[in-house]
Amino acid sequence: MMRKPNIAARLLATLLAATSLCGIAAAKEVSFEVSEGTNFAVAAARDGRSLAIDLQGRLWVLPAAGGKATPITPVMDEARYPVWSPDGRWIAFQYYTDENWHIAVVRPDGSELKIVTRGPYDDREPSWRPDGKAILFSSDRTRSLDLWQVTLDDGVQTSITSGDADDYHPAVSPDGGRTAYVQGTGRTTSLIVEEAGKARTLVSGKLSISRLHWSPDGSRISAILFDYERGDARVALFDAASGKEVASHSRPGEDIFPTGASWLDARHLVYGADGGIRVWTPQGDTVAKRPFTAAFTVQDAPVYRKREIDLTSTGDRPVLGILRPTTSPDGRHVAFTAMGNLWMLAVGDPKPVQLTHDHFLDVDPTWSRDGQWLAYVSDRRGTGTMDLYLRNVATGAERRLTQTEEDLMQPSFSPDGKSVAVFMRNSADWHGATLYLVDVATGAMKKAHDALFLPSVPSWSADGRKISVLALRVYSNRFRKGDNAFFTIDLDSGKGHFTSPVADRSISSRSQFGPVWSPDGTRMAYIHEGLLWSAAVDADANIIEPPVQLSRDYASYPSWSGDSRSLTYLAGRKLQRVRLDDGEVETIPIELSWRRPANPGTTVIQAGRVFTGVSDRYLRDVDIVVEDNVIKQIVPRRAEWPGAKLIDARTKAIVPGLFQTHIHQFVSDGSKVDKVWLSFGITSLREPGAEPYEALERREAWMSGQRVGPRQFYANLIEGRRLFYWMNTATVADAQLELELQRAIDLDFDFIKTYETMDHEVQKRVVDFAHAHGLPVASHELYPAVTFGVDAVEHLGTRDRMEFSDRLTMNRTSYDDVIQLLARSGMAISPTSAGRAPEATHLAEMDRHPEILDLPQIKAYAPRYKRAHASLMTYMRGVYGDSASRLETNELGLLGRMKRAGVLIGSGTDGGTLQDGYSVILELIHFAEAFGPYQALRSGTIDSAKITGVDKYLGSIEPGKLADMVIVDGDPLKNVADLYKVDTVIKDGRAYPLAELLGHYDRDDTARMIPSPE
Repeated sequence: MMRKPNIAARLLATLLAATSLCGIAAAKEVSFEVSEGTNFAVAAARDGRSLAIDLQGRLWVLPAAGGKATPITPVMDEARYPVWSPDGRWIAFQYYTDENWHIAVVRPDGSELKIVTRGPYDDREPSWRPDGKAILFSSDRTRSLDLWQVTLDDGVQTSITSGDADDYHPAVSPDGGRTAYVQGTGRTTSLIVEEAGKARTLVSGKLSISRLHWSPDGSRISAILFDYERGDARVALFDAASGKEVASHSRPGEDIFPTGASWLDARHLVYGADGGIRVWTPQGDTVAKRPFTAAFTVQDAPVYRKREIDLTSTGDRPVLGILRPTTSPDGRHVAFTAMGNLWMLAVGDPKPVQLTHDHFLDVDPTWSRDGQWLAYVSDRRGTGTMDLYLRNVATGAERRLTQTEEDLMQPSFSPDGKSVAVFMRNSADWHGATLYLVDVATGAMKKAHDALFLPSVPSWSADGRKISVLALRVYSNRFRKGDNAFFTIDLDSGKGHFTSPVADRSISSRSQFGPVWSPDGTRMAYIHEGLLWSAAVDADANIIEPPVQLSRDYASYPSWSGDSRSLTYLAGRKLQRVRLDDGEVETIPIELSWRRPANPGTTVIQAGRVFTGVSDRYLRDVDIVVEDNVIKQIVPRRAEWPGAKLIDARTKAIVPGLFQTHIHQFVSDGSKVDKVWLSFGITSLREPGAEPYEALERREAWMSGQRVGPRQFYANLIEGRRLFYWMNTATVADAQLELELQRAIDLDFDFIKTYETMDHEVQKRVVDFAHAHGLPVASHELYPAVTFGVDAVEHLGTRDRMEFSDRLTMNRTSYDDVIQLLARSGMAISPTSAGRAPEATHLAEMDRHPEILDLPQIKAYAPRYKRAHASLMTYMRGVYGDSASRLETNELGLLGRMKRAGVLIGSGTDGGTLQDGYSVILELIHFAEAFGPYQALRSGTIDSAKITGVDKYLGSIEPGKLADMVIVDGDPLKNVADLYKVDTVIKDGRAYPLAELLGHYDRDDTARMIPSPE
């Protein structure tokens, strides 16, 4: 178990020193009671006298008649799906600790907690044998969800079912002779009863089925049938012999939780709904309430000194955003991207030479094996598409190889130089990437493999017949989490297979490169636990010798020399090379800097109305005086300002620059999104999950003026054993966690984001470190994160480690537990609600505001994104049907209750490229419907700045703040939709008329043709 009081001596010393410097105040505890819960399961004891619930991931017991609930499991470990033993002396449950679910048991008084299954797999949903000597459960230990059994006296675990289908939610009949379970195959869910080795299907269809329970006499089976997207659910009873649905219960507007209905006795069932415990009597279809209370203690909003951010100086700063450095075959040069352009570093000369000079994005250089050519991708064609380009290294002559509608990314030269492997992203599914081979002579493209879930850069075998990538390998179809493993594609057959140098452990991050074949085909380089490794492989990429650790510092982007004898890689702010023969590491000096351009003179914005962000009334007829990028004063209207640059907004309204607090970006989006953000008045981006060097490249390109775009504030995603997204980093305590936290400081993170599979105790270590260094922390966890100072939670609800959220029901509402935990702790939330497709609330708002698609900003998008959005809307209508309006109404009520309770709410949408701009304003429209225009505008400005940790600098129009503002037509304090009527955006003191921002796609670079490589 990962139960250590400290992380490591070095980290502890750093933490203590930083704590004293940052002035962290002692945490204040706040205690309170709740009388409602969200999406909890209820289990009745066999004698009908007691109940167990799993409120907010902790087990509680209470009398069956209702009353005070008593917690019986630790705060810092998650416990779900309680089920009482037949004799009532134990409660079994699924227990999240050591970054996996295990089966555990505990006495009803909280004593003798025992973990009865262990291992690097998820064991879930326990069900007792009638004799109380064994427990059935579902497990993904064979990379498919199957049923297993553990006997309690000796711990022996036995397989019960097997196959490609997912089997889960087992329930054993009272006589022990039958086992009911749920089976998922594709989009079909079935209720199965197995007896004497024969399986019968009782029910099968498109509805999901949750948590089965046998009646005391063994004649009936209870289940919850539900459609999660539409928010429809019912409690159903099935005859165990015929499969006939003999009774069911649901009422209009009832919010039934998808967590099962347990038999209180032969005539009554207990389940969770509408925030409470309900007792259903099938005969007569009556429902009674069982009131309860539960006491929580949280930490009040953490008080610590935020780090200082330099957003005003104009001196030289070192470039940190060095993207994908790749070594020439002779080892004498390194090509890379910085501030949007390609650069070449001659090893030994620290000053790189700039190869491309434009305001587009030129990335992902790859060398031909003869060293004569560089291939890379760029959107310089001007249509908003990343194309593949070829550059002669000696002459600098270039030609464009492709002209596709979809973005290309991550090219890799074949060993013979005749082909370039490249992934094509799907604009309708930004996670999907299809492998193509591009003929260098003709530009013809040939599909090599179906879409993968955003894999790493392709790497060729020495003979050019195989390509390896790092790809997601899931454990089951039911849950999305998996691990990163080597995936090798045979180009002759098109088939692929997984291999891995470590069992049951994820290989780092798919965004950090690896596996990378050595040119001679004998070894594979990769990043694992933050470090650079090399392993001997056979022709099929199977590991044939124990891997060798090559770095002591965290590493990214390994690149082989042509002789396979050394690797170049980034180690934080350093470019390093390691020799394989003796492990000697050398630093390759590189000197590259950038600076923020000064905005000389005085600019005066003559405003008709100013929403400052901190008052519900406009300032009227005032002049805003800006020097360089700082607001110096706001004064009544003057007739003249000699020598100042005037911006006439006398008939218009001015608001602070808007924030997007939750978005994920990729360099494969190209530069097309840079001005799109500004064209909607969004001047600051908070990105809670970015590939660090990509985020740094954007920050430096935008701040230096190399490209016009918003401000960038970012974090990486620190994950546990299992992961999902391309940029997530699988992190283990203690050594790797220390490396990742140090990387947050070295690479100038603006905050730290912890993700879903990380243990709570590890998350607490992250919080302590971050606050000691003045950095906020965001996560997907509400409880127990509110007990140790996490600053913000992302999304109204996420399914996280479960198949449903514990802070948002399928009917898009939350109850007293969620609202009080947020309000009493001071934890902020970026809800990603109406602006996020494919949510039902997005569909409802878009149906009310179809005029959005006629905005000039939207018309400037590349056509494929508009087609993708239309396709998505069609899909959403099929998924949600007529439920979207009802779900949106519920969510509006929830947001209003949160705001009235004092919860800090930011504007953030998540989602794909088309939502990059308009969706933030769409969400603010949604907020205005929930809690009024003034509070909605605050959410998009000063409140989001607080969540980002930069309200000292941004978020309001006040003297001393940075000059980020939006000039709009209309009256946004009356009608938030007027934010769409952008006239001019002022970012960092510079004015950008809308017409200038929309001129981003109106050019077509004619490719310079050169002879094809031989």
